[in-house]
Amino acid sequence: MANDGLPSRGYDAERAQPGPSQASGLPFAEKPGNNRNSSWDLFSNVKRFEQSYEQFDSRNASEAHLVYADGDVPKNSFAHLYHYLLNVSIVSRWIIFIVPVLGIVWIPGILSLTTFPNAAVWGVRLLWWSIWLSVCWGGWWAALATARIIPTIIRATLGLVAVGTRRYIDWMQALHRYIALFAWTLAIWVSWNPIIDNHQRNAGDKSIRAIDLIGKLLFSFFLCAAVLLFEKFSIQWIAGKFHERSYAERIAEQKFAVKSLVALYRHSVDIPGRSDTLSAGHARGASVNPRRIFKKFREGVRLAATTTTTAFGNVASEIAGSSVLQPNSPQAMVKTALESANKSRLLARRLFYSFAKRDAEFLLPEDIERFFPTKEEAHQVFTLFDKDANGDASRDEVEMACLEFHREQLSIENSMRDLDSAVGRLDNILMSAYVIVAILIIAVALEAQLVTLVTGAGTLILGLSWLIGGSLQEVLTSIIFLFVKHPFDVGDRIILNKETYTVKEIRLLSSVFHDSNSVLVQAPNNVLNTLFIQNMRRSPQAKTFAFDVSYSTTFEDLERLRDKMLEFVKAERRDYHPIFDVAVKDFPDQEKMSLTADIKYKSNGQLGALKAKRRNKWICALKAALAEVNIYGPKGNPGAPPGVTRYTEVPWDIIDAKDREVVQTHEPPTEIRPLGGWNLRDRNPAMRTFSFHII
Repeated sequence: MANDGLPSRGYDAERAQPGPSQASGLPFAEKPGNNRNSSWDLFSNVKRFEQSYEQFDSRNASEAHLVYADGDVPKNSFAHLYHYLLNVSIVSRWIIFIVPVLGIVWIPGILSLTTFPNAAVWGVRLLWWSIWLSVCWGGWWAALATARIIPTIIRATLGLVAVGTRRYIDWMQALHRYIALFAWTLAIWVSWNPIIDNHQRNAGDKSIRAIDLIGKLLFSFFLCAAVLLFEKFSIQWIAGKFHERSYAERIAEQKFAVKSLVALYRHSVDIPGRSDTLSAGHARGASVNPRRIFKKFREGVRLAATTTTTAFGNVASEIAGSSVLQPNSPQAMVKTALESANKSRLLARRLFYSFAKRDAEFLLPEDIERFFPTKEEAHQVFTLFDKDANGDASRDEVEMACLEFHREQLSIENSMRDLDSAVGRLDNILMSAYVIVAILIIAVALEAQLVTLVTGAGTLILGLSWLIGGSLQEVLTSIIFLFVKHPFDVGDRIILNKETYTVKEIRLLSSVFHDSNSVLVQAPNNVLNTLFIQNMRRSPQAKTFAFDVSYSTTFEDLERLRDKMLEFVKAERRDYHPIFDVAVKDFPDQEKMSLTADIKYKSNGQLGALKAKRRNKWICALKAALAEVNIYGPKGNPGAPPGVTRYTEVPWDIIDAKDREVVQTHEPPTEIRPLGGWNLRDRNPAMRTFSFHII
């Protein structure tokens, strides 16, 4: 045992020796040179502090940027003390940063107060320069601290009353460095005149012009910081509004799903004997195998590492106030499982077997009600799995729900990553324009001729318009297409020019797709802006199926068909809406009747294989229903037996004789000819001609 970090062996040794103090019953008094009781030791805290920073390991630092690998930090006392102070708190870190520089800044001020009272730079005493430099150095840290603290205070006060202001508070937290830069430039510009300019004495013309020029530059820096803050605020507004409009509903649904899975996983159990559930280990045979022994050793090492990391995660959670570095926490397990399709399936099976009754094929709402505060919340969670709304959830339904959460999480992450990248590129474009604006502001502050500057810049831009005009138009069109119209997200199945594509990546100027043959297709966004885009994921899926039936089909036959199909879609409520309507489209030439019916899928057409499976099931059910109600196609019953054809075998001679008799009895009639033959000429052609001329 140790007493306050000090060994107690000396104390026990002294107690074992008889002495006058022990004989008299007085308290034990240590001899000089022995360990003293820390309860009255004035230097005990110093020793404890020294021991703590000597044993500090930077690999276990609470701040991520202070974590170093073993051997990358010197192991002397000074290095241990420095990194220990950096890791203690943000106040200690800032003191280390601020105080030494302030000490250097105040060296001229101290000299002005003591040795050189008349020393001046540009007619200003060194004391005032030290004060202004202190404002510059300390003002940045004060502005940064204020920009960090104010959003927290506003959230705890105004944010509780006006809920709508929380989004702007979040923007303030994201832009706190630019807000601090704006406040800092304002502070150094405002403090310049009362501290430096008003205390200039006996200065020459050059010194006066230098002080005035610095004042104008500080004002220009303030304007540049204001423009920069406006640009960053605009980017944040675009990104925030875009994410709120495009992903707010999807993110809220995904968060509720993940929260529900975490609550269920927290109360789930590791089913012994099953290897198809999410667990730390799987059941294996008892055969001796060197690979199995090595694997068990590796699993043991991994388990030890996980346990150690969990211990540090508990300490970090206490420091940061949130769950960090917890690899085996329910949140981390569920999040890790949803990143893989196979692990999502294993997670679903663990949840099903944990809460379903023994040998039960379905999960009921009563099985999970005790894990939630109210029955309403439990039923909301249960509807995540009960897609057919029949009051129970099979293992397949739970697996399908978890796989859907997996796909939705990947889709949201990829979409937001790509669109954030597009926003970042837009920020780069605006920052390029900001550089030009900042140069113009500084040039005007330096008393450059504004008209000449603007004219020269305008001439340069006009001269390059033929080169960059098309690119600027393409950028503007792409920005409107992505952030205003936004017709698709990553992972969506869309139809362009009657071809089906899957969105793989979204960029600022172009988008990348997979076609039906898994070939990458890249299309410019300004071209996509002119096309009609059909988004299957965003559309409620309904497919029209057309078929022809016999013209003799009656209205009663169609009603019986409708009843049969309604029974089917109600039995398959997980896949279809309980709706079926058949419509007579036409009966061309009174030969057949053309009918149409809509397939009302419950999910969208995002998954091509699932859609094809459900479509085939619906069409096969329709075929069976048509056969049951005796509704056939235009050619009649395709299952009817064929007609009977009779064949007779007789000798060929008999057939040949009968053919000759038929030929003789049907001889053609004899041709009747006049005695003199056929003569169609007129006997008096001259008389006809003469008569014509007389007329």
